Amino acid sequence: MTPIFHSTSEKKRFGVLLFASFLLSCLSFVILFLEYGVLNFGDSDLPPYQPDTLFQRACDTVWFTVMVGAVVGWICFIIYVSALLFRVIKRRVA
Repeated sequence: MTPIFHSTSEKKRFGVLLFASFLLSCLSFVILFLEYGVLNFGDSDLPPYQPDTLFQRACDTVWFTVMVGAVVGWICFIIYVSALLFRVIKRRVA
């Protein structure tokens, strides 16, 4: 972890990882809803095929970046929870 987390408790670290992952996941779904529900980006998938505009490609890039951030956040969260559970199990067994 970064030096910022050295002085915080495990509960705060747990909460920050959970909140950041959940927030990025929600933002990813909002971007997808805006792209395909409101702005109708999926219309170019039907014949006659239209090339994606620069704005559509930029939105897809932003969505992909947010989605990758959410995935990395959830992976870190799962690893952190696994480490906490392993520590608890190790204490109980000893």
